[in-house]
Amino acid sequence: MVLSLAMAFAPSGAVAEEARWPVQVTALLAADATFYAPDDFKRQLARNRGRLMQGVADAFASDARSRDAAAHRAAAARGSRAVAAMIRRFETFANISYELGGVLYEVSAANPPTASADAGALTNTARRASFLGYPREPFRDPEELLLDPLSKVTLRERYDAAVTYSTRLIAWIWKTAGGETTTARKSPEAKGPYVVRE
Repeated sequence: MVLSLAMAFAPSGAVAEEARWPVQVTALLAADATFYAPDDFKRQLARNRGRLMQGVADAFASDARSRDAAAHRAAAARGSRAVAAMIRRFETFANISYELGGVLYEVSAANPPTASADAGALTNTARRASFLGYPREPFRDPEELLLDPLSKVTLRERYDAAVTYSTRLIAWIWKTAGGETTTARKSPEAKGPYVVRE
């Protein structure tokens, strides 16, 4: 698969093992990221939810945890371009959803929880979620979108930041593949945050 290759050739550094969201929370994060996604893409992802979640789970399981946040961001950006290309080639949405699951895992890994948080706190944090909105220039290169400054002090802010980066990448993918993306105008960052779950 495309993302598997991207991960295999990702630069690795000698980094300490980072904290990360549990796989169940990462899957919920991926589902939350689709809430404010472009409508047509959102419908396709809902039809292929199992494949999206399998992509998240497989990326989670195959991560050797030797990469830092910058390497995860780079993998997410490469994966986003690969998924957009798959859509343009009219590949099946089952395969597209699977690869997107890997991209969304990379975003979650690039925005980990605080190292001191226990499993209960991580799960409780994910019970609520907000999307912070689309930036003024929502279709800049993925590398730039993933570097937008978002507050990540509290666990909740870290979770919401990961949801927001993920949603923005989903919209970028759909726009790059030629899809309609008026949702970005309906949910600007200036009027956010937007509730996903309360």
